[in-house]
This record gives sequence, C-alpha cells and structure tokens, in this order.
Amino acid sequence: MTSHAIEAVVNQATHTQRILCPDCSSTRRKHPREKTLSITIDGPDKIYHCFHCEISGKVSDKPFVRSDPFDDFMSSTSNYHQQKNVVELPSATHDRELRSFMVESRHISEETYRKFNVITDIRWFDKKKMGEQLAVGFVYGDKADPSAVKWRSIRGKAFTQTGAAQTFYGIEQLPEDLGEQPLIICEGELDALSFTEAGMPAISVPNGAPAKPVRHDDGVKFDYLWQARDLLESVDKIILAVDHDGPGDNLKQEIARRIGRGKCYEVQFSTELKDANAVLCAEGPERLQEIIEACTPMPLAGVFSASDYQAKVEELYDAGGTGSGLSTGFKTLDKLMTIAPGLYIVTGQPGHGKSSWIDALLQNCAEMHGMKFAICSMENPPHIHILKMSALHCGKPFFEGPKFERMSKNELCESTDWINDHFCFLENKDGEVATIDSILDRTKDALLRLGVNGLLIDPYNFLENRNVENEHQSISQILSKTITFAQAHQLIVFFCAHPVKMPFESQDRPINGNAISGSASWNAKADVGITVFRTNDPNDHTPQISIWKARFPWIAKRGSVSLNYDTATGRFSDLPEEDFDWST
Repeated sequence: MTSHAIEAVVNQATHTQRILCPDCSSTRRKHPREKTLSITIDGPDKIYHCFHCEISGKVSDKPFVRSDPFDDFMSSTSNYHQQKNVVELPSATHDRELRSFMVESRHISEETYRKFNVITDIRWFDKKKMGEQLAVGFVYGDKADPSAVKWRSIRGKAFTQTGAAQTFYGIEQLPEDLGEQPLIICEGELDALSFTEAGMPAISVPNGAPAKPVRHDDGVKFDYLWQARDLLESVDKIILAVDHDGPGDNLKQEIARRIGRGKCYEVQFSTELKDANAVLCAEGPERLQEIIEACTPMPLAGVFSASDYQAKVEELYDAGGTGSGLSTGFKTLDKLMTIAPGLYIVTGQPGHGKSSWIDALLQNCAEMHGMKFAICSMENPPHIHILKMSALHCGKPFFEGPKFERMSKNELCESTDWINDHFCFLENKDGEVATIDSILDRTKDALLRLGVNGLLIDPYNFLENRNVENEHQSISQILSKTITFAQAHQLIVFFCAHPVKMPFESQDRPINGNAISGSASWNAKADVGITVFRTNDPNDHTPQISIWKARFPWIAKRGSVSLNYDTATGRFSDLPEEDFDWST
C-alpha cells in the first residue's frame, strides 16, 4: 500500500486508538486480526506506528478541538479528541419546494423553519437506489459555522449527512434562560420543530433511537448528553417526548438512566400518532400542548401501580423464578450468584484475594455482556491496577518470571486499549480524602459521559468518615446513599469492606457480613453478600467464594464454591464440579 493510501486511512481517526495495519494485516499468517497500528493524536498531528511491520509517520491536518475537559480521573485513561468538521452550506435553495414540504406537508411555519436554518439541496441517496433527490437539510450548529447537516429526502424517509451530527439539534435556538419552562427532548428534528411551532422550546437527539435496549456504548453515541451537561443540570424538569415504539422507549430509558430519573418526565403518544409531528399535523398545536401538560414523572414520585412492574414480574415467571441476572463468567458460581443492578458487599481477610477476584469478575462482565465500570480502588493506583488487569485480559504476566512467558509490548497495548474501552478510574489528585459523595458525583459524570453500568468501591476504610463518634450511623448513611444512587441509575455496585481483626483460631474459615468492621448494616443492606477465602496452605490455589446474603432468590442463594487461581496472571477459572461440595 502506498504511503498516501496509509495516510488516508490514518487521517480518518478522530481519537487515539489502535487499528488493523492496512499495510501488513492481510499478509500475516499469524494473528491477522491483531490491531498493530497505533495512532496517537497530538494536536493537529496524527502519529502512526505499526509494531509488526514498523511502518511509521505523521499526518498533519486541520487543527483539532478538544472537547470540554473531563475530570482528571477520566482524562488519565481516555484521550478524547474530536476533529472539527468543515461543512459548507449550498448557496442556492429551492424555496417553493421547501415551503411546500414544511408548511403544507408538515404544518411547520416559515418563521419556525427559517429560525432553525432549514435548507434544501440535491443529494445522493444510496438507499434502494434512489439516486439524486431533492432533500431537506437540518443544520446542526450556527449557520455561519455549522458542524453538520442531516439531509432527508422530500419523497421518503431516507437520510444522509454532511459531517457528523454529534450534538442536540436546536440547542442553539433555545432561549438563554428557560426559566420555569421544562426542557423537551425528542427523537427527530421535525419533532423539535413541531414543539417549537406549538410554542414550546425543544431539542432533538442527533442519531435517533437504538433498536435494542442499550447495554454497551462506545462512548460516542450518547456523547451529546455530556456536551450539554451544563444545560441538563441547570433545568429542574426534562420531558422525554420520544416516539411511541420500542426504539423510542429504549432511548427514553437510557437518557433517564444517565441524567437521573428524578428530573425526567414522559409523555404518552398514541400508536396511530406516535410522534410530535404526527400530532401537530393531525390535531394541531393545542393538542401537543395538552400532551406535554399531561406528562408524568419517571418514576411517579416513588408511588407505583402493579402494572408498572408487569414486565419484570413476567420476566421472573418465564425464568422459573431463578437466575434472572447475568452470568458471572464462572459456570459453577452461576449456580449460586448472578449479576444484576444492586449492592454487592465483598469481604474477606487481607491477602485472601477479594480485590483480584472482583477484577476477574468485572472483566468477565465486560467481555461477556459489554458492560462498563467506574473503579475507585484506593489501595491500587490506577497504573498498578491497569497492569494487573492487563495480565488478566491477555492471560500472560506483566513482569518477567522464570517459569512464565511475559506479555509482549504489543499484547500490553492491545490489553490497555480494551481496558480503556470498558473501565474508567476515579482518582483524587487534589490531596483530598475521598468521600462517598465525591465518588458518586464522579460516577454520575462517568455515567453521563460513558454510560457505565457499574461501580467498584475498594475498600470502605479509605473513605472519609464524617461521624467518627458514631461509625455505625455513618456506615448506614453511606450504604443508603449508595443504594439510592444504584437504584436511580440501575447500576451494579461492588463495595469492598475489611473485617474486624479476627482471632488467629477464627482465621481458618470464611467470615460473613457480621464480621465486617463498624456496623451490622453491611449485612442488613447488602443485596448480595460475598466472602473470598483462602486457606493458610501456600500451595492451595483454590480460593472459596461464599455467598452469605441473598436478598432475592432469583439473583443469588447462599452457598460456597471453589475456583482455581493462576498466580502468574491473576485469572480465576472453574474447577470440575465434582471437586467441591454444594452444601450451604
């Protein structure tokens, strides 16, 4: 491949990453799918190097604009760069056709669509071989400096884009101060225009609704929420006026999970008139106002009817009442415990491997279910934690050893790239002791920016205790805040806590939640309680995982299993089922 062709590939990168080398990947017999070409964004330059064929160089392009700075805990593991698109608007427009489409077909006045800089042009559509079509263009950003234009064929619903729409549509047209007005978020540009036509400021998501419930996000699809975080935090009421269909509900649930359901409201469109523009065309702006006025909170201020839980009840019924959570990645452990939103308390004697086991469990969840986690591990600095997780991921030790093959630099880079996609690290760099409030605040940022599914706090005793005279009350408040936060955002929270100092004769058996230092709340408030236990035999590499608390029998049940542990890589694996006792 020519250097110009390679540079063309590299120039498409928008952030620091590793990709298949376009020069050597197709010719390699071993590991042809290994991503060996490293691309590093350095201001206006993109520096590339292949660790296999050693090709390297630099591509200089137009200046890059870094997104609004994320907290230090996020930027330490995520190089988020965004190239500014150069978008040119057509000089001529088809005014008669535009007016016919917007006013006569969509009931949106010329004043409204001019305000939103709606334009027209001839565009090429590949869908169903449509070819060139007259299209309506929805301009993202200021008209003098647009970031993207989404084009919709006047004859159908085919779409194409100039640039990449990555922000809310219509956010520039919002009043500087909404006052007591709610912020309406809808699913399409025409819906935002329809609400504006009815006298209600609205914005639209840039990339539609997901066809399936969101479980894994690459950090880009919902980045518009992070870009608009100041606006979202400034308003007290957000109305999610999405389409009345499956994708619309998926969009509504994910936005509410990230923003916080407490300030989110929902509206009810009908199956016949399933979005705002359909209502505007059929029933007029007054009906749209009535629908908004009839919005209901998500949730209903803590009061629910039985019908609100119908889907979950049927899910449990179909599952036979057991095992409705996700797999842990360990076949034998799945018979005792599954993964679901809630509070998992993990304890064990120092040195028994609870932190290592949790790392292995989180990696299983990331690999099998596409989950993302925020990690607040006060005992492990992030770079130390990452090297341990790299060994877990690639199955080779980080350091040299007489009996083991060390991971290569290429394997290390590939592992850290994967870790970067699934984990972020919450670290205090200001010298302040972490509090539960500071951890939850940073997790909320990670939730909004990355869509994390879970949080690890390891261990409790590193948190600042604001009520040292009554540790029991303090722990109870910390756990209550954590549970409330997890419930509001449907998060899985793993909370590690050390036990009290045990007498020597009591250290030869697993402890339970009552042995955790400071409070009986550890036992009382856990949804699932877990102990990691190892014998004193240095040759015994079969730690025992004991479940001592199971609030919901379809998520977990009491009992113990043993796992095999590889000291070189930190990996855990199943033992043959006949090798241990299932007794509780």
